[in-house]
Amino acid sequence: MSFALGIGIVTYNRRQIVSDTIDRVREFTRQPDTAFVVADDGSSDGTLEMLREKQVPVITGINMGIAWNKNRALFLLSQILGCQTVVLLEDDTRPTKPGWETPWIDATRRWGHVNFAVPWMGEHILSGAGTPDDPMRAKAVTAQCSAYSHDALTYGGYFDPRFRGYGHEHVEHTRRLIRVGYGGTDEMIDGKEQVRYFLMGGDLAVVECTSTGNAAEQERNLHLARSIMGQQGYRSPWGEDRELRQFRSETESAIGGGTERFRLTAAARRDSAGPAPGLFGRLLGRH
Repeated sequence: MSFALGIGIVTYNRRQIVSDTIDRVREFTRQPDTAFVVADDGSSDGTLEMLREKQVPVITGINMGIAWNKNRALFLLSQILGCQTVVLLEDDTRPTKPGWETPWIDATRRWGHVNFAVPWMGEHILSGAGTPDDPMRAKAVTAQCSAYSHDALTYGGYFDPRFRGYGHEHVEHTRRLIRVGYGGTDEMIDGKEQVRYFLMGGDLAVVECTSTGNAAEQERNLHLARSIMGQQGYRSPWGEDRELRQFRSETESAIGGGTERFRLTAAARRDSAGPAPGLFGRLLGRH
């Protein structure tokens, strides 16, 4: 099975916020060949119960931080479900108009990776219209909405699982994708490295909410980002073998009800046939 588009929402302890975002995705998405999943990072506020009530497919596990949680959604949508384009939404970012996903699909097909130009980034934007043909070129990047082609994830890999909590994981990942040819430019100008991130406008709104990050996590992640920024190479969603087993267990648990239930237009339907045996193991053998 494969899909043209995969949409993932990442969340942690924001039951009502993610519920409203799910409603907007279901209401405004028009691409018929779409897979959909929520990645939950071990919420304890009733989020999982709400997702069951709304019949939303979920991948979850213990709290591991936003890098690991984003990898849950990205790997499932790209590698397990074969989505050619993956759009990843943070739970506070939601569509506002029908067909919102179309420009993101078009831009990702052309550039491999694009991010959202949130309203408060004006001072960082240098040029561009924010369209698929002419994305904004910016000196900074944020993670409220990001889109990835299957090829970009295949060659650039996933978020580095050494990032814990919140902070700086998205910058390192996007910089790595740019180095392998997706989502921006990176060149030396007057002896200095000049990175330009490709950003999209779009029919999205970011709602106000409380951050779950803290200063200590951000400082630790900043030191990690500085130490590994610029290193070439594909990154798996896991590190050591223990992490691989954990990630594999979470993924296999998520697909245990079959893959058809991830289809957005049939979100409430379960696949009676069940999952293909050994699916995850065969996919691991590709790398």
